[in-house]
Amino acid sequence: MIDVMVPEPLVGRAAVSDLRSRRRRRRLGDLEWGDLAYRVYTTSLGTLVIAVLLSSWVGDNRVTGPTAQQVLTDGPAYAGLALAAMFLIGVRSGSRGGPIAMEPADVQHLMLAPVDRGALLRRPLAGVIGYGVLGGLVVGGLAGSLFHQRLPGSASSWILSGALFGATAVGITLGSALVTCSRILPRWLPLTIAWIIFLWAIADAAGEGPISPATYVGKMLFWPLEFSAIALVAVALAIVLPIVGARVIGGLSVEQARRRTALVGQLRFAVTQQDLRSVVLLRRNLASERPRNRPWVRWLPSLVATHFPTVGRDLRSVARWPIVRIVRVLVLGVTAGLALRGLWSGTTPLVLVAGLAIYVAGLDCTEPLAQEVDHPQITEGFPTPIGQTLSRHLVQPVIVMLAIGIVGLAAAYLVSPDTEVLEVGWIVVLTGALAGVAAATVSTVSGAFVDASHSMMMPPEVAGPGMVIKTVWPPVVAIIGCLPALFAHRMALDGQDPVSTAITVAIPVLVLVSIIFGWVRFRDDLHASMAEATGAKR
Repeated sequence: MIDVMVPEPLVGRAAVSDLRSRRRRRRLGDLEWGDLAYRVYTTSLGTLVIAVLLSSWVGDNRVTGPTAQQVLTDGPAYAGLALAAMFLIGVRSGSRGGPIAMEPADVQHLMLAPVDRGALLRRPLAGVIGYGVLGGLVVGGLAGSLFHQRLPGSASSWILSGALFGATAVGITLGSALVTCSRILPRWLPLTIAWIIFLWAIADAAGEGPISPATYVGKMLFWPLEFSAIALVAVALAIVLPIVGARVIGGLSVEQARRRTALVGQLRFAVTQQDLRSVVLLRRNLASERPRNRPWVRWLPSLVATHFPTVGRDLRSVARWPIVRIVRVLVLGVTAGLALRGLWSGTTPLVLVAGLAIYVAGLDCTEPLAQEVDHPQITEGFPTPIGQTLSRHLVQPVIVMLAIGIVGLAAAYLVSPDTEVLEVGWIVVLTGALAGVAAATVSTVSGAFVDASHSMMMPPEVAGPGMVIKTVWPPVVAIIGCLPALFAHRMALDGQDPVSTAITVAIPVLVLVSIIFGWVRFRDDLHASMAEATGAKR
């Protein structure tokens, strides 16, 4: 018999492939491929139905002539701004070991084994890139379908251009993250480039600077209106960057991979348990958000704390926000303002974007309230009732959300100055800020001080819909806060006074917010009364 000498790297790769195959078979167990295919089918069908409903819900009139030309003039800058933001997110993720999140066994054993690390990482990398590009295609195609409802051009051209833009944006984002995490470049270099492009895109979108490179890429989204071949350079970049990243991925730090794997594993578990609070905390740890050692402002929180200790303490926490969180909430405020300005121009579905942006910003602003909820033993030791303590934490997020709303209103007015935008905007700032705080409060407080055995005793017919309502209700509350702008726009189209309509719609919104704030104040008292009446242990 003749011995065949197999190169050592090939032996290592075969062993790794065999280990992964065995682990995959053990994990899947008796799972039938038919069941898995059925799940994929039902999920895809549900997504398609939702996309069709969203597309048909637009119901707004098509724009032509000068308005379409204005979209062609300003649209690429905003699409480029979104791309620049994604590029910055990708570089930041790569600087912290992203975008790959491997299994703990792979990090602990395989990455430290005498095996080519690049070959080891390329298999999970292929899944990340594949799923990411597919998601970009779907989201971009849906956006193109929505654009087709109002802009001239065929549906196929809009869907194809939107899908290509989404896939290109994801490819550039993932490729930049891979090149950054490989450590072939100093960390500060890609971060500096990303920040320059992002700030340049902001200046371009505001009309205060030259055309940014991201704007040329944004023209791809509006190819049905005017073709621009220069955007094809971005397509080539979206192909080259992931390939280069896959070639140099072996430079990934083991320490960063271990940290990211642990946090992502906990994050996935928190998502499956619908534990939003844990998701928020783990995401901040994943982004390496740390409070500032020195506050931005010292005298204001101290002055307020003299008369209102709880509010002053909450303002102290805001004064130590890292710059990343400040930028995030301001971007969310601007996003909500621009979305509502687009709603005022006739694009109705943007009310969903505005509501979700307000909801996410509210989660950041209610951090002191969430910290109080995280330590119920301390709260129960206070001489004041729990509800009274929690309700005092609502003052600070309302103040911060009002400031964020003013920033969003300023952005909406600067895009296209209009006195009606300001008149209706002040009302929407009030209702949106209060509804955003109320939505975040519902998410934070709904699971506090509740006996887990109570939910376990509920029948599945009640527990299932209850879980769905608990998940969907907070974003719905935030969207309700934007309804004054929607109804005011409808009345303005009919020639009626939009301000009086906004005030009329704002009244029930404020009533809903008052009910939620009252629920926070007396919730624990109601639970105690019900437990006493039923004779159950609280």
